[in-house]
Amino acid sequence: GSSTINQNKKVTLLQALKKFNVEYNETLINSYKSKPLSKVEKSYDMVEYSRNFYTQDMIDQAKNYSNTAIMVLSRTGGENMGEIPTSQTIVTESGTSTDSSRTYLDTTVHEEALMKLLRENFENVLVLVNTANNMHLNVLEGDDVDAALFVGLSGQSSATAIPELLWGYKLNDKGEKELLSPSGKVTDIYSYEPDTQPSFVNREKQSNHIQYVEDIYYGYKWYETADAEGYWGNIDNQYGKGYDGVVQFPFGYGLSYTEFEWKIVDDGTLPNGTVLSKYSPIEVKVEVTNVGEYPGKDVVELYVTPPYYEGGIEKAHVNLMAFAKTTTLNPGETQYLTLKFNPYDMASYDCYDKNKNGNARWELEEGDYEVKLMTDSHNMKSEELKLTYKVPEGGLKFNLDPKTKQIVKNRMTGDTAYAGVPIDGSTVGAEENYLSRKGNFANVPTSHAKTPTNSSEVNRAASYYNSMYDSATMPTTGVDSGLRLVTLEDGSKPALSDLKGEANARPLKINEELFEDLSKYNSTTWETLLNQMTAAELTDLVELGGFRTIAVESIGKPQVLDCDGPAGFNQNVMNIGPEKLSQWTAYPSETLIGCTWNAELAYRIGLSMGVEASATGISGWYAPGVNLHRSPYTARNFEYYSEDGVLSGKLAAETIRGAKHNGLYCYLKHFVLSEPGPNPSALNTWVTEQNLRENYLKPFEIAVKEGGANAIMSAFNRVGANWAGASYPCLTQILRTEWGFRGVVLTDWTQGGGVGGMNPGQGVRAGNDLWLNPNQVNNAPLSDTNPVDVYCARKSAKNILYTYIDTYVSAKKYAALPDDQKDDRYNVEVGIKVVEAVDAWWIPLLIGIDVAAAAGLALWAILVLRKQEEQKLVTEQVDPLEIKRKKLQAKIDKLVAKVERLKRNLNNLN
Repeated sequence: GSSTINQNKKVTLLQALKKFNVEYNETLINSYKSKPLSKVEKSYDMVEYSRNFYTQDMIDQAKNYSNTAIMVLSRTGGENMGEIPTSQTIVTESGTSTDSSRTYLDTTVHEEALMKLLRENFENVLVLVNTANNMHLNVLEGDDVDAALFVGLSGQSSATAIPELLWGYKLNDKGEKELLSPSGKVTDIYSYEPDTQPSFVNREKQSNHIQYVEDIYYGYKWYETADAEGYWGNIDNQYGKGYDGVVQFPFGYGLSYTEFEWKIVDDGTLPNGTVLSKYSPIEVKVEVTNVGEYPGKDVVELYVTPPYYEGGIEKAHVNLMAFAKTTTLNPGETQYLTLKFNPYDMASYDCYDKNKNGNARWELEEGDYEVKLMTDSHNMKSEELKLTYKVPEGGLKFNLDPKTKQIVKNRMTGDTAYAGVPIDGSTVGAEENYLSRKGNFANVPTSHAKTPTNSSEVNRAASYYNSMYDSATMPTTGVDSGLRLVTLEDGSKPALSDLKGEANARPLKINEELFEDLSKYNSTTWETLLNQMTAAELTDLVELGGFRTIAVESIGKPQVLDCDGPAGFNQNVMNIGPEKLSQWTAYPSETLIGCTWNAELAYRIGLSMGVEASATGISGWYAPGVNLHRSPYTARNFEYYSEDGVLSGKLAAETIRGAKHNGLYCYLKHFVLSEPGPNPSALNTWVTEQNLRENYLKPFEIAVKEGGANAIMSAFNRVGANWAGASYPCLTQILRTEWGFRGVVLTDWTQGGGVGGMNPGQGVRAGNDLWLNPNQVNNAPLSDTNPVDVYCARKSAKNILYTYIDTYVSAKKYAALPDDQKDDRYNVEVGIKVVEAVDAWWIPLLIGIDVAAAAGLALWAILVLRKQEEQKLVTEQVDPLEIKRKKLQAKIDKLVAKVERLKRNLNNLN
């Protein structure tokens, strides 16, 4: 809402309909306005009209107006709102009531009554799902709804795409009709009931602890694996048998108005049955042809099914490895997509050496690995679209990271765990019974995990200071060698007022030669530059961040501004004037962007953000967010892409890469395990190292290795018992050493940062570089006379400066490339048009984000659409015979669908 959207740019659903020349029932809309309901008192109050509000006169008038009704079902979410409730507080014109039999993500009795009312009175009933989180959409399985479209949280103007998708066309600049189809896919699996997800019973904290007892089995990795084990064998209900009675929409599900055929092309593909080595590059080339009647885009999803051995390494039945989306294909057109991954991507992390082979690292066990091209996590396009690769006897072990060649090993498990407390909580009395596939999932959690009993050990670990720098001596400071990152235009030294950009500040220019030198992280010039900074400058640079990094006079570093995100730049935290604010775009939520499954679109958003930043004086962006949707009942899910680390990581990597190309660095957040909605300050988060590495670290790893991420935001919570910003294993051993990250790590918002909080002394010793400290308050400041504090602050200063320099040099090199060399990864074959890169800040206003054709429900309803033959489309005359033909065909289709539903119901009764 107000934090990102300029009111003069906001496009509501009703405005979008008008823009599309659709007339809606203003009499009904005015009825809502004339009888407003009470204001929401609590965040999750459900304000809606009861069935009694809709009088017979109102219904008759609406029926005479139109034969089509749209119902919009909305659910909210937000930072620090509290987690999603498991009961409903409903405010109607009759007062407030509570329904404890339904969760906030279920439909209400009023919504279901309204659906039946619409079904009884309108020929076409459409549902728009305008939600922050997945709902349980059981009601869509009946006869009351003809079509449903997930529209998520659409940002400032993407509502314009909704009527275009409902009608299946848009009008170009010449007023000509261009057909189109929905092409999105859901980013989470949809279940009928919440308690079929094993994370449900541990979705919220207890005291100051939360435990991911479900281990790697949440989301689609749970439901698909449970199905493979026959766990749902006894399910037989009105929705179906087995898996079909539990899952409504698989992960990656989405419909289209057209159809596609796929074919694996031999070129570039390892032959079926190939025996893999550790470094075998795997490429699957797919021919995608539009065989339907509408133009559209398609998504090819590639999953791997690994061999599982009873009681051995935990493995999900299907794991997303890669995906690719076509450009718009007209009927009959073909495009070739190449999906790439490698054996390391398929590996499991055996932190407990469950297979007893002496390797507690990444590994591929021997056996067959099925590579499958699927339409979603549950359904293959066809049996021909499967390849089987073999891992030889003895398996494949990854002692070194395949990209950086650095040693990979347990950092937080067993006797050698950092600070003496493993992150699985095994030494402090936490629940040890993590969910296992063994015995057909014999230990599915049914109650909240027990709270750790050894609080003294937890507190000791929480206060632990990394000791590896204790022998550090006071570094050289205050030795001026004449190096300046920026100078005045005549090359002379700028004053601090110039660097701060104060009134009457003189123009500055970049020291291009010095930037180029320092863009090499191991350049010897770094030593000379850092020697120029005083001890006070070093500690101030680290501690006084917060939507900026401060000016440093000794080295000629200007103050630069950072801004919050991730749905564009957050207007609530910046004071840069209305003229600049008006240039910012409010994007859809990350979940809706995730539903596009479109890496190119993510890249273009990054490009656009970079140009907006440059035009308005912003250097850094607190985005994108890649925490995972561990449960649909997490209030902050809308800020993150998906339940899957690969999908999230790929989209984040492309956003970062695009932003960096246009001079904007991105603080990828929140590192790590910050899934809860309310900011989880000092929350001990217990998890296995396997789950941490395979799922929650995965999107960060991909963004670093593939997107060139050079800035990270750490999290409020603790990883095990250690604050995430003081987790040496995460910030240094894994992030910087194993993955090769170079750049700055910033805290989340800190106020005070004393003992037990975001303590600077703990943080700089672990690898946290910068404090998001806008109020400039610190209860435990670094000491500029303490050798260890100053030594670590110097390391942090280098990382802060490197991010700034690396981004500038990278953008400059990218800008210097010829246009035809700037980026070729989205070029497509067989003559399909390539979408041009975004090169102006206003273009995002015109982007129509494609939305997922899935399903949904909500808090308010409108009956809006004028009969199709009565529409007044200013651009063309509609053929009445064509309208009648389409209506008749629609009726036939509905009758056929109804017969099929009756058959299913009859089968269920039998």
